[in-house]
Amino acid sequence: MKSHTNGPVEKAFNANSGVLFDQVAEQRVRPGCLYAADDGAREVTEQLIRSAGYEPVSLGGLESARALEDFVTGVFAKISPIFYRFAAPGDL
Repeated sequence: MKSHTNGPVEKAFNANSGVLFDQVAEQRVRPGCLYAADDGAREVTEQLIRSAGYEPVSLGGLESARALEDFVTGVFAKISPIFYRFAAPGDL
């Protein structure tokens, strides 16, 4: 993808169900949004995710995009539509 854009690239919102988007703001805790991004895209990606009402959850650089795809098809495709939240113990 970077070869086509000649700029920073990110992958986000793949693990979020669009059918639930109108319910994001009603949640007690912001739902998570997994993403992978180049360093140059990280700040903008997090801003877009927060603007949509989600909490950004970084998987690291774009080299993690394949793992995100595998996670979505391996896990979320089987239990969707859901909201999710990843947090360290005591953070919720």
